[in-house]
Amino acid sequence: MGLAASQARFLCLTARKADVELGISLRSMDKMSLTREMSELSSEYYSKLQAKTISYYHNGKYNKMNYNYLMGYGSNYTAIWNQDKQALKDNNSMILTDYNGRVVMSDAYSRAITSVLGPGAMDTNGRGGTFSTTEIPKILAALCPGFTPETFQQVIDEQGLTSAYDAHNVNTLTGEDTGENVVIDNSSTTTEKVKALIDFYYPIFSAAAANGWTSEYNKDMATNEDYVSDALVTGSFQLATVNEVGEYDEGNSLTYFITAGLVESRSDSDVREEITAWYNAEKEIISSKETYLDLQIDELSTELEAINTELQAIQSLIDDAVSSVFDWGSG
Repeated sequence: MGLAASQARFLCLTARKADVELGISLRSMDKMSLTREMSELSSEYYSKLQAKTISYYHNGKYNKMNYNYLMGYGSNYTAIWNQDKQALKDNNSMILTDYNGRVVMSDAYSRAITSVLGPGAMDTNGRGGTFSTTEIPKILAALCPGFTPETFQQVIDEQGLTSAYDAHNVNTLTGEDTGENVVIDNSSTTTEKVKALIDFYYPIFSAAAANGWTSEYNKDMATNEDYVSDALVTGSFQLATVNEVGEYDEGNSLTYFITAGLVESRSDSDVREEITAWYNAEKEIISSKETYLDLQIDELSTELEAINTELQAIQSLIDDAVSSVFDWGSG
């Protein structure tokens, strides 16, 4: 190889050496980034393990806290009469509020309020202000089709209802015989049903009347089953006990409701297993990235070693060529 060819080859190898060294440096930086990523993952993992969930106990198991348990079933008011089939809270005066004390309302509750107070009762953010408790019977009637505001008001005023229906060909039941029909007096049953509705819904709407309300969180609650539990832990949501005039009792911290046994704070073993599975999967991804980077660094290091060896050989040829020229001149 001539001197010019050796020099050209030397320059090409020098350029390639710089590229290889840069590649090794960049991949080493990537490995450092993976180390930080692994550290952050570990911190998040242990944080998740320590995190508590707010739950309630029903049907022999712990269930993650949700809006339905705390606030009912929207317009499906008949669920209140079937507590053996539906999980309803033990204390009707316990309701869900946001950190500003506004009652967290479902879309069904919001529609019932605005149907009575008008659409202007709710702003563009889904928030509503206070209103008169005299509107509550109308709101309940809007929420529970088949009942009138007057019916709700009568029971609120602790007046009994008068209700009856005709039963065809029922001769064994007591009542006034009208030929083939029997008149069934169900005043007591109807009163009890309406009373059950009032017992459950009145604290919710009386608190809204006194403190305001909001439906701004409904999309988040619908798409994230952990939203209510997480918000209770962080304080974005709060539980409150409502008195007979819609005011909140003082000192009702989350600890109060946990101590009272109305809700549970726990680290569920199933959740821990799920978190550990997530951690192991994420750790494996990082490990795979690190293995790939190590392989690339090894390949580049091998190439760099070969380049250095060849550069030394070419440098030796160049030195010999230059030396021979000077030797020839001196002779």
